[in-house]
Amino acid sequence: MSELLSLERDERGVYTLTIRRPEVRNALNEQAFHELISICGRVAADDDARVLVLTGEGRAFSAGGDFESLQRMLDGDRAYAVAELENAGAGVSALARLEIPTVAALNGDAFGGGAAVALSTDYRVMSDAARLGFVFSRLGISGADTGASWWLARIVGPSRALEILSLGRVFGAAEAQAEGLVTEVAPAETFDDSVSSFVDRLASLAPLALRGNKRALRSLEARSLDIHLALEAQIQADCIRSADFREGLDAFQNKRRPVFKGS
Repeated sequence: MSELLSLERDERGVYTLTIRRPEVRNALNEQAFHELISICGRVAADDDARVLVLTGEGRAFSAGGDFESLQRMLDGDRAYAVAELENAGAGVSALARLEIPTVAALNGDAFGGGAAVALSTDYRVMSDAARLGFVFSRLGISGADTGASWWLARIVGPSRALEILSLGRVFGAAEAQAEGLVTEVAPAETFDDSVSSFVDRLASLAPLALRGNKRALRSLEARSLDIHLALEAQIQADCIRSADFREGLDAFQNKRRPVFKGS
C-alpha cells in the first residue's frame, strides 16, 4: 500500500481511508492527491462498496497544504503551480464523485485544504475537541483552493462563504455544526464509537437508494425541472424494481428490520 494513505475494507464493504502523515499533522502534498485519485478509482470499481470513511492518523485530520509543496510552487513557474493545483482538484473531484456515501471523521483539526477535502464528503462527524479552519488568507493566498469556495458557497451561501474565506474563520465543533458545515459532533473520548455508529446506520441502508440520492443531487443546478424529473423517474424505477425494495416492503409489513443486499 502507499506510504501516505492507507485503505482498509471490512466484510460489509465499508472502506476506511486514513491520511498517515502524523509528523506533519497529515498535511497534503502532491503524492497524497495522486494516491487519493488512485484509491477512489479502486473504491469506485467495487460494486459491493457501501461507505467510505476518510480520517487522519494521530491528533489531526489534516493541517492542509504541505509547506514543502507550497514552497515548490512558489519557487517554480506558474505552469507548474497550475498543474499541481489541478492535480489536487482532481483528487477532490474523485472523492466527491464516488457514488457511495462518504464520511469525513474529523478526529482533529482540519485547516485550509484539509477543511476543503472534508467538505467534499457527504457527511462529516467532528470531535468536539477539533477545529475547522479556512485560514488561507492568513498566508496571503486565496480560499479558491481544493474546492473550498465551491463547497462553502453551496452550504452557507456565496455571501457567507466570502466572509469565511476572506477573514480566515476558524470554527469550533459546535459553531461548525450550527453553520451546517458538519453533520454530527461527538465527544472526543467516544469519537471512534460515534463514527462507527454513524457509519453502521449508513451501511445498513439500501445501497441503490443511497446512490440514487447522490446521483439526483449531483449537478442539480445544470438541469431544468423537466430534465430533473425525468432523471428521478429513471432512478426511482431502478429502486422500485430492486430486491432491496421487495425486502423493505416485506420488513415493513412484518414489522422487522430490513436487511438490504444492494441488488
